[in-house]
Amino acid sequence: MIKWFIISLFIFILCAIIYPYEVIGALDNNVTLFFEKVRSPLLNDVFLFISDIGSIKYMLPICFVIAIILLIRRKVIDVVFLFVMLYSVRLLNYQLKEQFLRERPSFNAVYEALHYSFPSGHSMNSMAIYSFICYLLIRYLSNTNKQKKTLLISTITLIFLIGLSRIYLGVHYFTDVIAGFSAGFAWFIVLTTILAKINPLFDKKRFF
Repeated sequence: MIKWFIISLFIFILCAIIYPYEVIGALDNNVTLFFEKVRSPLLNDVFLFISDIGSIKYMLPICFVIAIILLIRRKVIDVVFLFVMLYSVRLLNYQLKEQFLRERPSFNAVYEALHYSFPSGHSMNSMAIYSFICYLLIRYLSNTNKQKKTLLISTITLIFLIGLSRIYLGVHYFTDVIAGFSAGFAWFIVLTTILAKINPLFDKKRFF
């Protein structure tokens, strides 16, 4: 896990360093303009919905459902970390945006998004939170390798589509999304590593 944390952190730092360069800016602009050309009313509705899945109005109810399932199994510490993940990654993303102050793409966006652009909040939050939910489901509710594989592929697909939706809708650059993914995955590794250290202590003492 340390290797993946280092890789994720490296990708984030790389994106942060190179996005101001003209050649990378041109790449970002071209990717945004490409998706602008392929827009349609139907695709707009589809990607707006997918984008919403990466927002708090979907994430919070989903976390409550997962929390109820875990509480039935008396996994209190996991529930605590689920909500720590939900709110900490959002706070971290806000602080990162305030550090970089990158403006949103200045093209014809499907809707007007608020706050700064780098890193993508939807991408970062989705990577951290949905990866953590997948981790919990695989750990406690998956009984076969097929179920684990299905959960993993479904989660990866969902996270990818959420990131793609932000570029399609014209509210984020390509580098914003990549940076969001990498920062979110790094934070996921941090909290799951801490949880893995804490959980055996509570299991051993049988507090819950």
